[in-house]
Amino acid sequence: MDMGLNELPDDSLCRIGQVVRSRKGKDAGRWYVIVGISEDGRRVYLADGRKYTPAKPKPKNTIHLQRTGWYLDEIAQSILSEGRMDAGRFQALLSGLYRNEQQGG
Repeated sequence: MDMGLNELPDDSLCRIGQVVRSRKGKDAGRWYVIVGISEDGRRVYLADGRKYTPAKPKPKNTIHLQRTGWYLDEIAQSILSEGRMDAGRFQALLSGLYRNEQQGG
């Protein structure tokens, strides 16, 4: 199944659709997708499809995140073009990502 998971250049800044992992706080080790970025670029808005949805994202300081080279193109395109993302489709894309991670790939 093609999830639209693409690789980003290593030197990339945080982008909408990028997969990140929390390094600090109660949620350390959890995976999120960036669904918004503050104007100054210091805070991002994260969704995990469970507790935090694209409609009600979690704000987090970028220094507390571990960026990955993964980028979910479908999520980015939907948010950038429509300004929103269907919660069901978001969860479907992330569940595929979680399965991929658990299988070690």
